[in-house]
Amino acid sequence: MTARGEVRSAEALGRMLQQGRLVSGLTQRDLTERLETDQKYIWALESGKNTIILERIFAIMRETGVRMYMEIDDPLDEPLHDIAEEPNG
Repeated sequence: MTARGEVRSAEALGRMLQQGRLVSGLTQRDLTERLETDQKYIWALESGKNTIILERIFAIMRETGVRMYMEIDDPLDEPLHDIAEEPNG
């Protein structure tokens, strides 16, 4: 499964990161070992836990009109679908 979408919140970012991990065939444990971090950190990001840094980044983006789009490479070259938040018109 492959995805793309506009990322407008910590929750949308978490969904994209989780889908990227899953498409890559990695467990959270695999990713923590590769990144030399702990599973709680990966879980928090994927769960959309809003940290001060993420809160400020998304606030700056809102105030300046910056948009973030993410796309996950599809290893099977299948059609993409949106999983992040839909733009509000």
